[in-house]
Amino acid sequence: MLSFWEKNSFLNYDYIIIGSGILGLSTACSVKEKNSSASILVLERGIFPTGASTKNAGFACFGSISEILSDFERIGIEETVSLVEKRWNGISLLRQRLGDDKIGLLNYGGYELVDEKHLNSLEKIKFVNEKLYRIFNADVFKIKNEKIKEFGFNEAAVKSLVYNEFESQIDTGKMMSSLTDYATSMGIKIITGCNVDRISEKENYVRVIADNYLSNYKNNNNDNDIDNDKKNKEEEIFFSAKKVYICSNAFTKKLIPELKIKPGRGQVLVTKPIKDLKFKGVFHIDEGFFYFRNFGDRIIFGGGRNLDFEKEESTEFELNEKILNSLKEKLDNIILPNQKYEVDYSWSGIMAFTENKLSMIENISDRITCLISCNGMGIALSSYIADKI
Repeated sequence: MLSFWEKNSFLNYDYIIIGSGILGLSTACSVKEKNSSASILVLERGIFPTGASTKNAGFACFGSISEILSDFERIGIEETVSLVEKRWNGISLLRQRLGDDKIGLLNYGGYELVDEKHLNSLEKIKFVNEKLYRIFNADVFKIKNEKIKEFGFNEAAVKSLVYNEFESQIDTGKMMSSLTDYATSMGIKIITGCNVDRISEKENYVRVIADNYLSNYKNNNNDNDIDNDKKNKEEEIFFSAKKVYICSNAFTKKLIPELKIKPGRGQVLVTKPIKDLKFKGVFHIDEGFFYFRNFGDRIIFGGGRNLDFEKEESTEFELNEKILNSLKEKLDNIILPNQKYEVDYSWSGIMAFTENKLSMIENISDRITCLISCNGMGIALSSYIADKI
């Protein structure tokens, strides 16, 4: 049972944001920056953000040459250029809000390892650069084949290396910690371990109903026959707000089932420190489906969702051995041929994807808005989307 103090000080707000990932916190910060007197609550079901915000590889990127060309075919040239511009603007907004030091940004540039299958993308570099010139006022992509040997890559497998000076790497943990600190410094409240079960719109406000586990837990030896779930969930908590933003990405369908989004799980591994690691930067392979970077003298390597789309369309945080074996195979044969390394550990994160690869801002009503699906580009797009709403 809630106390007088809890009911009086913790339940009613101007805005409630569901989800404390980079999109949820960026949304809270954008609202507060524009309305300093607003009371704002962020609810998060996990101890850390559930999804991919603290589980990604730490890329401040906007798309490799083969990915951009693929998007030209999928959603059209102008829509793709607009999407790249939004990603770039989002990265700039993140940097302006927190500062490069607080997100651990290092500008070593980005590269794409071009294999036989994507060699034709080299012929279209000039065309892509022309389309992106208005955004960057420079040619974005350049061929740097001399770096293949310098970086120690397998020259038989890597046919070309395309360089992009505008991409950087960030420290994901540092960035999310700094964003959390920034939000709380403005008076934004964040409650973690709070599972939102449902939302209900009333005449003048929105009710957000959350589970209150352990609210009436009785720790004695005589209640073993009581169903644990029922025992630990005897009371719900009813928060209320004038406006609710749902920023729970792939998990949003639990609250709004009709949304046309799909979860996409990403597998990631990190190596132990590698002696005399030869490269620095962020790297892409195969239309961005594979990506790796250095973190000091370690390698963080993720991706491979395209090898098992059906199984990776999941909100379960599980490892996929088929994909992890593919990552290791690429480390052995392409990235670190004839070099010794050890995988330290692996993890997975959950992203969300739309059919057209575009972000979705869906007004469910005047008081409820969903901001979802950065399509694997949450670091780049979240600040931009939050600013727009």
